Amino acid sequence: MRLSILDYVPVDEGLTAADALAASLRLAQTADAARLHRYWFSEHHGMPAMVSSAPEMMMARTAAATDRIRLGSGGVLIPNHSSMKIAENFQLLEAMFPDRIDLGFGRAPGANQRVNAALNDERSNPLPYGNKVADLLGFLRGQAYGASPHAGLKALPETARPPQTFVLGASGSTAELAAQAGLGFTFAHFINPGPQGAQAAAAYRAAFQPSLFGQAPSVVVAVFVAVGETEAKARDYADAFHLWLSHAESAQPFDRLPALDTARRHDWTLPEQMARQRNEGRLISGTADSVAAQLQDLGQAYGTDEVMVNLMMPGEAARQTALTSLAEALSLAPQAELA
Repeated sequence: MRLSILDYVPVDEGLTAADALAASLRLAQTADAARLHRYWFSEHHGMPAMVSSAPEMMMARTAAATDRIRLGSGGVLIPNHSSMKIAENFQLLEAMFPDRIDLGFGRAPGANQRVNAALNDERSNPLPYGNKVADLLGFLRGQAYGASPHAGLKALPETARPPQTFVLGASGSTAELAAQAGLGFTFAHFINPGPQGAQAAAAYRAAFQPSLFGQAPSVVVAVFVAVGETEAKARDYADAFHLWLSHAESAQPFDRLPALDTARRHDWTLPEQMARQRNEGRLISGTADSVAAQLQDLGQAYGTDEVMVNLMMPGEAARQTALTSLAEALSLAPQAELA
């Protein structure tokens, strides 16, 4: 199985954004040494507990400090940017780091209404998502779609091939778009853990059309994980995760990722308990061997050999240990290489 990472670049309780950026780079270097396949960065805005607001910048910094792992966006949020600017950014990254760049894109705004308005303060008439995607792919390949006003335009610099490109989905509605354009398809099981993901992956594979961007279907399934040295420690990490998540999607998000001690002392309110119950399926937790087995089952359900994990666990040491123990459990690298 291929193991990859989606990094929100979390800011731990008591630490700063600079600390989070340094920890993220060290985690990516560990992932590179442990033979993980991809390392992707999210795009979030106005959220102090998560630093990654510009995945392209995170990718450039991290690619320069690693050797082989693929770097990508999980994902660039198309409503916030011009399609040409996205294409130029990723063509430039591909030119700097050939055959190591992934362009994952999605349609969510990644921010609340006020922040979203600030990000798009000069746009009075947003383009439909399908048009934005068609323009983006046209700029990457130098061939606009039929009704586009951008005929003849290609994003520079020229590269031997475009970045590997993925459509991000959380409901299944974009599976057909990915299939018809010959793109990869990544499903956010950590957002929607129901049966729609596996169904969308199957529909995507059945409808896939080869293109400049890919000759065969490529499915990635992404999920939150919490890994402990023991089941009891894994439950502690799961508690801290669910405490963070119960607020992350509310009107009162935490400005830091809660520490284990904070979660242990916390007196859970009824709304927090209800949020946790709703969110249980979004997290896989346990010891490394248990989580590895659950990841393999998840991959089989989606018909893929690549699973992407999101380590929203408090503490850099915990995230480092989770990564290396999962790599060992999945036999990605000999233990001597991970020491």
